Amino acid sequence: MSVQELSTMMKKYTEEMVSLIGKGDYDSAISLAMQTLEELLSVARSDVVAVLGDATVRMIADELLTNYEKTLSYAKGVYAGLKYMAPIYQPGEKMQLLQVLSSAVSELFSFIIGALLVVASLTGSSSRTEQLGVV
Repeated sequence: MSVQELSTMMKKYTEEMVSLIGKGDYDSAISLAMQTLEELLSVARSDVVAVLGDATVRMIADELLTNYEKTLSYAKGVYAGLKYMAPIYQPGEKMQLLQVLSSAVSELFSFIIGALLVVASLTGSSSRTEQLGVV
């Protein structure tokens, strides 16, 4: 995925998230955040970790992504458990869950963009730079 495509995806995510939260549709907002985090994890694994040449750097990046996968698993567990909570408390808990997910999405997006830009600058190849959409 190119930097431009990632940027477009995140712009769309942000617009949809603002709209859903504005409507009070926390369930859809949580689903959107979890789906986006899954997509970013996939991109990070295939477009960042897979191209790292240094084994130590690859291991560090992999550990970082594992932490985001744990955050996603935690969010899924909390979300599933919310159905057993009294309805009066659910909106507040859903907002807290959205904060965790939104933070993870933002951090992972920044990591991916930074890594792709570094890879593009290190390769120096115009074909790799064009593939990343950094031209």
